[in-house]
Amino acid sequence: MKFSKTLLFVLLICLVFPIASYAGQLEDGTAAMDKGDYTTAYKLLFPLAENGNASAQDCIGAMYGEGLGVAKDESQAFGWYEKAALQGNAKSQNALGAMYVNGLGVEKDLQKGLSYIVKAAQQGLKTAQQNAYALYYQQAQEGNMGALHNVGLMCLKGWGGEVDPNNCVKLLEMAAQNGFIKSASTLERLYEEGKFGIKADAQKSAYWKNFAENPPAPTPAATEPAAASSTN
Repeated sequence: MKFSKTLLFVLLICLVFPIASYAGQLEDGTAAMDKGDYTTAYKLLFPLAENGNASAQDCIGAMYGEGLGVAKDESQAFGWYEKAALQGNAKSQNALGAMYVNGLGVEKDLQKGLSYIVKAAQQGLKTAQQNAYALYYQQAQEGNMGALHNVGLMCLKGWGGEVDPNNCVKLLEMAAQNGFIKSASTLERLYEEGKFGIKADAQKSAYWKNFAENPPAPTPAATEPAAASSTN
């Protein structure tokens, strides 16, 4: 089948203009939200959210979650955040995680909440990084050595604020010495490769390699939380 140049041009116009229109509508909607004009923001963003736009879904979730221009409804907020989070929207992943952690609009589930928050943190969302660090730190204080391991890694990545590699390493050492052998293996690699500002040290690497291969008896506290981080 052959298309005339005129028909092809019309088809291209039909394809391009809706995308441009949606982009402009999203910008106008978020601008209205920033100005506090939530009535206008909702009118512009809700149709986009219904059509699957993750950014618009995140905004609608925030409006329902905070009661901005609409009646506060945590169940609605959860639903919209979940739609956006499943599309990889970092802000919604963090918000959805917080709802699980606090039992808002959904049954409380700390580990599921942490998994969403960590996903957002791994995308570089600073607020999510701080939330993840704080939640794992709280678990570490309760004696969870797997959580302490994660705190050490997050510390190295700067999720907890200003980085002091020596202090971060001490957290990993504490977890290893309390039976969380994954921390010993991590220390071995850190000293072998000289990652995160830690100077390579073959002797220390060998020490932690031996520690990992010949571990002390594990303690009941040496458990690993579901959303463990990595050294990558």
